[in-house]
Amino acid sequence: MRLQDHHEHGLSRRSFIHCAACAATAASAVGAPAMAFAAATRGAAAGARGKEVLHEFPYGAVRLTGGEIKRHYDHIQAHYLALDNDRVLKVFRQQAGLPAPGPDMGGWYDKDGFVPGLTFGQYISGLARIAATTGDKAAHAKVAALVQGFGEFITTTKNPYAGPKAQEQWAAYTMDKYVVGLIDAYRLSGVEQAKALLPITIEKCRPNISPVSRDRIGKVDPPYDETYVLSENLFHVAEITGDEKYRAMAIHYLLNKEWFDPLAAGQDILPGKHAYSHTIALSSGAQAYLHLGDEKYRKALVNAWTYMEPQRFASGGWGPEEQFVPLHQGKLGASLKSSKAHFETPCGSFADMKLARYLVRLTGQPIYGDGLERTLYNTMLATRLPDSDGGYPYYSNYGPAAEKLYYHQKWPCCSGTLVQGVADYVLNLYFHDDDALVVNMFAPSTVTWARPGGAVKVEQETAYPAQDTTRLTVTEAGSGRFAMKLRIPAWAKGAQLSVNGTAQAVEPGSLASVSRTWKAGDVVELTLPQSLRTLPIDDANPDLAAVMRGPVMYVGLNPWEGIEQQPLALPSALAPVPGSDTGYAMQTGGRNLVFVPYFTVGLERYNTYFKVARA
Repeated sequence: MRLQDHHEHGLSRRSFIHCAACAATAASAVGAPAMAFAAATRGAAAGARGKEVLHEFPYGAVRLTGGEIKRHYDHIQAHYLALDNDRVLKVFRQQAGLPAPGPDMGGWYDKDGFVPGLTFGQYISGLARIAATTGDKAAHAKVAALVQGFGEFITTTKNPYAGPKAQEQWAAYTMDKYVVGLIDAYRLSGVEQAKALLPITIEKCRPNISPVSRDRIGKVDPPYDETYVLSENLFHVAEITGDEKYRAMAIHYLLNKEWFDPLAAGQDILPGKHAYSHTIALSSGAQAYLHLGDEKYRKALVNAWTYMEPQRFASGGWGPEEQFVPLHQGKLGASLKSSKAHFETPCGSFADMKLARYLVRLTGQPIYGDGLERTLYNTMLATRLPDSDGGYPYYSNYGPAAEKLYYHQKWPCCSGTLVQGVADYVLNLYFHDDDALVVNMFAPSTVTWARPGGAVKVEQETAYPAQDTTRLTVTEAGSGRFAMKLRIPAWAKGAQLSVNGTAQAVEPGSLASVSRTWKAGDVVELTLPQSLRTLPIDDANPDLAAVMRGPVMYVGLNPWEGIEQQPLALPSALAPVPGSDTGYAMQTGGRNLVFVPYFTVGLERYNTYFKVARA
């Protein structure tokens, strides 16, 4: 953002002071209603809080024990643990004039790159989350070492940015990543230095950040910096430091006029908005609701999800060319031919899964668990694995003869959200309230629930989604007095549930609740029939559809030219591939068209959408 943009608003960068005592003056200076701003700050300080229906488990309470999700988790853990510390810190040491051993990172990350040092804090954040979950001492040590290296930089330099582009164009974006890394290093890895560095980092970055939160329109149009994503982490900084000026700063940067107010009022303002940045901004709205108790923010999240549903591809992804599109005009269908950038995948997945978890917490409704599951399996879990030199997945392509490619520049933004999103896989599986354990996803895992009356521990065994069944065994029952609730997906017609062999009633699209006095050894068995079905790309192209089985999107391997235009009897013509748990095939034009889960595709070409023959 240009400096004159700030002076056009009557306030220079350095004259804007973020502090609770000056909140009314600052708000007035930038045109916000001073009384409302000060009242919101007082309300936050007085302890007004929004209510959660369900709660997340802390990192470490849930462990993955097998299956596709764990395989991906383990690979990403090893990949980021192996990143060379000197290499990651080099650009900061260069800027501060410190000894800077190790090879250059290159790409977006280097001092002359698109956003120098952009993902550094996210690497710390993801590793701290993984370490807290797995107990990996090497990951905790790596977090501490990276924080120490960053501390040597940030306390030495006047300029907190590793290069001019980050300072001038992405000051808020980069600060937000620094901050989340320090928050997680302190909270999850116990690095006390990270807490001390939080106010130093924010105050050194603040003069470079716009004094007003301005909206971002589209993929390339200015203003480009994303000030409106700052609030989520600033609320956490206020909690950690006890300093109300950071709560005031969080409130100040909420994008109310352009985003939360119209969404809460029931206006679909998504079309034309930058898809990822506005979705991740909804997490700031969730924290605003939790900290301020303002129902507006909860309504905005619920409505945003509703408006996003028609925007989704079968994968759960959205935003061709990084923009939400107008509805009922066939824009998603048209994008298959005009774009190869249909979903900004690790970044978008990270934002979408966070939004889904917040909505599970705020509403308790299973529909958000359905969406979370679909997004996890078909987007982040389905990305191409990174290489050793900065090659990372970025876009998913759902067009004809597509391939999973790396982004054309090294170390893009998605290299940061990839590790954070995968580290958060464990948060998606289970939730709880005071009286119930909620099973939200089905993967080999254990969950330990510390509660009055003694800890509860449940083990889940399953080959889902390849197979339809999952088995949950209570291994520690505590007092035994609690309910177990299981999400029954809306697509799971004919679902069956039993407790110790006794059938229980279930309804698709609901939480099936079993209340009893549990004892160690009790077994819950759930069967979710995963019939093949199709999902049209949009309402203007009802015959252009993707194949789904349960939550998983299937794609046609090695497609030949024009196959997507041939009317196919999908899904009825598909038959299981003999000996395979997941493959399906059909004969057409004398050739075999084979469908497999998208997350199993490596470097093969594939088609996602096909023309479906009318019955």
